[in-house]
Amino acid sequence: MTGLVRRQHATNARFVWFWFVLTVGIGLVGFLLFIRNTATPVPASWGVADGVRTGAELWINAFVLSVVSPVLISFLGALIVTQRPDHPIGRLLIVLGTLSALPTLMQEWAIYGYYTLNVPLSGALVAAWANNWLWVIQFSFLLLTAALFPEGRFLSRGWGWFVGVPLAIFALSMWMGAAVETPMSSSFQMPNPFISVHPAAFYAFVFSLGTLAMPLAALAVLISAVVRFRRSQGQEHQQMKWLMYGVAVMAFLTVAGLGIYFGLGQNFGALMVNVAVIGPALGVGVALLRHRLYDIDILIRRTLQYTLLTALLALVYFGTILVLQTLFDSLTDRQSPVVIVLSTLLIAALFTPLRHRVQDVIDRRFFRKKYDATQVLATFAVTARDETDLDKLTGELGRVVHETMQPESVGIWLKQ
Repeated sequence: MTGLVRRQHATNARFVWFWFVLTVGIGLVGFLLFIRNTATPVPASWGVADGVRTGAELWINAFVLSVVSPVLISFLGALIVTQRPDHPIGRLLIVLGTLSALPTLMQEWAIYGYYTLNVPLSGALVAAWANNWLWVIQFSFLLLTAALFPEGRFLSRGWGWFVGVPLAIFALSMWMGAAVETPMSSSFQMPNPFISVHPAAFYAFVFSLGTLAMPLAALAVLISAVVRFRRSQGQEHQQMKWLMYGVAVMAFLTVAGLGIYFGLGQNFGALMVNVAVIGPALGVGVALLRHRLYDIDILIRRTLQYTLLTALLALVYFGTILVLQTLFDSLTDRQSPVVIVLSTLLIAALFTPLRHRVQDVIDRRFFRKKYDATQVLATFAVTARDETDLDKLTGELGRVVHETMQPESVGIWLKQ
């Protein structure tokens, strides 16, 4: 039975990481389509003035929304599900990551098919219609994740109603309004492919209802998080603290961004609102790193270690090739295969010491308890090598065991 469970977990882990790769692919395709469409004049939309989209803030916005935010959120979800397959927070983060990547892909596909090409592309207006309401689903999942963190459930059934009612009203009313709107304000004024003229009275009612429910839902989630934070103790208290920091960052960026966008008419404000979703995700990420959330610290350590190690080795490798090739070109005026050989040998020589150094830095910064235990064991190794008195050595051994493992009692048996 244990073997069957392990195989099932391995299958789930492969599926989860496949889904993560798929989300990354969706984000990259969306960003590449954005690059293709930057020279295409478009009507005004949320955060974008009419004309071509060549401003630096628009490039940053597109990269954050299509790549950075989806990759970060999906990666955290995949880590959690790998260790805790049935945990709701991991599943919510995976879905939220995909929902974060889809809008850019839908938007840019619609622009490419409707504005960039001379002949309208099949499915472009359907993609624009989906993009017009995807943000509602994404924001709803974000609030739900914040309300359920870290245990994956509400504080009680009453708190579930307190958060769920305004959240459901916001999601349903805003979705209905965005689904029947034409021309579509979040999709560069493209016509709705399903409705030629939207019902003005119905649209005004659901839009007003959703606009009212949106801050109420956010406020309910914030109150729920504050109450959970005040009730929590120990490790959960520290985890909630980092989530609260992330929510505070999101709230600041959202309020300040809306003020800058609507009050001062600066598109930079829209960028602040769009990147605000990263705040809670970073809060969850820090909780994972510093407080053993969901017991996935081993996965995170290995991921951080090999990601940083790969980046450093790649930097050394290509930097060495560039320097040596420049040197050989100045001396011999031709390319030399010796450059590749020397760079490869340098990487092979640096791999082990650099890996230990990277691991030491990561452990010292994020996994202090393990780092301290490693230092204590290293000190004991020096003592064991030099100490000849058996009583002193056994006393030192007991101290090390107590300090690193913290058992209730320590006993040492010596064979005659």
